[in-house]
Amino acid sequence: MTKKKKIMCTCCGVEKSDSEFYISKSPFHKATGRLHVCKQCMFDHVDEKDINTIKDVLRMVDKPWITELYKSSVEEAQKQNKSVFGMYMKNLGMPQMRDKTWAHSDSQQSIEDEVGYALNVDENLTEEDIQDLIKFWGRGFNIEDYLWLQNEYEDFVTRYECDSKSMELLIKQICLTELDIEKRRANGEKVDQQLKTLQELLGSSNLKPVQETGANAAENATFGTLIKKFENEKPIPEPAPEWQDVDGIRKYISVWFLGHLCRMLGIKNDYADMYEKEIKKYTVEAPEYEEDKEGVS
Repeated sequence: MTKKKKIMCTCCGVEKSDSEFYISKSPFHKATGRLHVCKQCMFDHVDEKDINTIKDVLRMVDKPWITELYKSSVEEAQKQNKSVFGMYMKNLGMPQMRDKTWAHSDSQQSIEDEVGYALNVDENLTEEDIQDLIKFWGRGFNIEDYLWLQNEYEDFVTRYECDSKSMELLIKQICLTELDIEKRRANGEKVDQQLKTLQELLGSSNLKPVQETGANAAENATFGTLIKKFENEKPIPEPAPEWQDVDGIRKYISVWFLGHLCRMLGIKNDYADMYEKEIKKYTVEAPEYEEDKEGVS
């Protein structure tokens, strides 16, 4: 039975099984055929939210930065819910990639142009933010897609009223359909069916231009037209108790106009009773004196 080869990590100084080290074809690793730093130490020095840390580690271990390979690794890692760096290193182990070193890396300009969308596209994004995006939109998208979807969704909900779960779901599906159309067009594919779906979703949510015109017509209508519309189509309900007579004008008219009129005409009703009740508050009764009582006796 062949004894497993042990390699000492030049970072942590611990001897580990060769399976704990990535394969390397670099002439500087010819003796072991493995990188001189163990997988764990490499992961410890990588922050996947900061793409520069990934490039630094790759440069130190003489591994290449390949833009397209990294982009596909991001998508693959998100679908499988795995580490992006681990997926990229796995893909560098493919036969066609094994002989490549840092010297085979893409140019700095290419990196800046092509990977601007990647994990460092928004340095303010936290792991919790990313998990929230995945939870809301589902898996299978890269960071650029998640940010595009979220921005489009927020644009919709700030322009239109979104006060129900069904409206929220419709806007969400509209954004997903828009993204699908953009990607298909970029690949030169037909989007007829997707455009039809988008039109249906816009119709269901009353967001078509013709529907927007009808919904916004009330804003340009005259006051008389609005009153007629409210009376014929949707009568105005009774106001809440706290708004029924804020300035007391109803009570003022009921007591001092209707109540006084009823009192003058000798009519007994609720208005007259209200008037009598209010008058008592302001009626002054003359005090009785002892001599008045004696004179009476």
